[in-house]
Amino acid sequence: MKFTKRFIVTILLLTGITAFSQVSQTSTDKSSITSQQYQFNTSGKTNVNVDANQLLSELNAPIQNFNTFPVEGVVNPDNYIVGQGDIFSLGLYGFLNQVIPLTVSIEGTIIIPSVGEIKVNDLTLAQVKDRVVSAVKKRYYSSNVSFTLSQPRTFLIPVTGLTQGTYAVTSLTRTSQLLSIVVFDTLNAQKRLDMKKINENMSFSFRNIELKRKDGSIITVDIYKYFSTKDDKYNPTLREGDLLKIPYTNLNTSCITVSGAIQIPGHYEYNKNDDLETIIGLGRGFDANANPDSILVYRTSSDSKSFKTFVLSYDKEKSFKIEVFDRIFVKYKSDFRKMVSVQVQGEILRPGTYPITFKNTKLKEVIEMAGGMTKNAYLPLCIIFRSYDEEYLRRDTMELMVNKRANDLIVSEKDKLNFEEDVRGRRNRVVIDFEKLYKENDESQNIILEDKDIIYINDNKNAVYVYGQVQSEGYVPFKEGEDYEYYIERAGGYSLAADKGNTRVIKFNSRGWYKPDDVSLNSGDFVYVPKKTSNTFSETVTIISQISGVLLGILTTYILIKNTQ
Repeated sequence: MKFTKRFIVTILLLTGITAFSQVSQTSTDKSSITSQQYQFNTSGKTNVNVDANQLLSELNAPIQNFNTFPVEGVVNPDNYIVGQGDIFSLGLYGFLNQVIPLTVSIEGTIIIPSVGEIKVNDLTLAQVKDRVVSAVKKRYYSSNVSFTLSQPRTFLIPVTGLTQGTYAVTSLTRTSQLLSIVVFDTLNAQKRLDMKKINENMSFSFRNIELKRKDGSIITVDIYKYFSTKDDKYNPTLREGDLLKIPYTNLNTSCITVSGAIQIPGHYEYNKNDDLETIIGLGRGFDANANPDSILVYRTSSDSKSFKTFVLSYDKEKSFKIEVFDRIFVKYKSDFRKMVSVQVQGEILRPGTYPITFKNTKLKEVIEMAGGMTKNAYLPLCIIFRSYDEEYLRRDTMELMVNKRANDLIVSEKDKLNFEEDVRGRRNRVVIDFEKLYKENDESQNIILEDKDIIYINDNKNAVYVYGQVQSEGYVPFKEGEDYEYYIERAGGYSLAADKGNTRVIKFNSRGWYKPDDVSLNSGDFVYVPKKTSNTFSETVTIISQISGVLLGILTTYILIKNTQ
């Protein structure tokens, strides 16, 4: 009989708790659902080598349902601070199993029927778990009890500096996530553009953001340092009563510079707490060829007329204090070797890219590495192309101006036009005679190769190309010992408009123009027959007038001299 009474009482109590929880849930849905749209997507982007700007832009992803929003990981009970609006699940497991939703009231308490009111505001999640489980256990001592955070609360955070406004966040929102909303808001983007017009070095701060807590304490948020260290203190979660100030910064007045053997060298915003370890982290760590035991810090004096130099070892002096305008240079290893290579293409047994030593490997060595030439290789047409730096290779207007600046030859417009054609027509060819190198063993032709050289072993074209004023322009089979007239005849002979006296031979490799009698023809060469030019009537009259003027001048001078005698 006693067991039956206890069973009925337990059923009634659980029924009352269930009814209360449904009412509480309905109330919560009406009062707090309006801020659901302000959740942010962290997407697990925590790679130290990712730029903070990119991370902030990717963190801005609104969601539709609190029950499915992504988080960085499991909530740490020792760090999470409970507050009004948090929703929990209370589980009772034993003779009867029941899961009861509970919400923290606006007074910061949780009310559990038949247990009572428990104060939880501003306590850690771990502390709240202990209090609730302990209180419920006193009433339902025979049941197993669980108490779990189901949904974080939402609240409003005021923002100043970059913008003035109030934004809805959750208790799991980090400062960087709110920053992504503020910075990439359309209205604030226009403000940034306007500020850029005033000063191109002005930008919003990533490293000196102020987060003022309700108790008056101020936390300096450093987004770059957070992504390089993953230390939560540089990018804390937000709480009720916080005030976020996003200042502008000017790299002209507050910056440090890191360069040398570093992943991402550049200018970075300065923070008063910067040390050597922080700066290396800003640059995303050392380059593979860095020498961490040889780091130079240049510090300018207050009068900007001199500077001090500090030589540091990273492992021993990570905590070295960095000051504003310091310049940090990470040296490369003394045994650093430049990775250089060349390409071998064409009639070669194993074409491809081959490594060479800097300023040391010769042409023959690379040909041997590639297995030597095939039987189709034709030495007179083999060629090497060389790539220099981008500035040297430029063929634009600025390059033309630089080349002409100190000249003493380019006077007329025709001179200028010819020079511009020469500059734009550069082929970066290396002058070398493969025939002398391999047939005469002339070591002067066995040149030292440079990085990115391209060696092209040509095949025998067995043809000479004839074009211009000939009857049948095209390739004519090559015949050893024949002169240019032979190839013109095979091409159908001269056309009616041909200027026979100015026929030229163009060599394949150099593209140099020669008079036919000055060179012998090789396979792959060109024969060009120009068109005879005839003067128009006006040009003829002009020439006659000029000649007449000269003759008249001579005759007049002669008469004057004669009369004087």
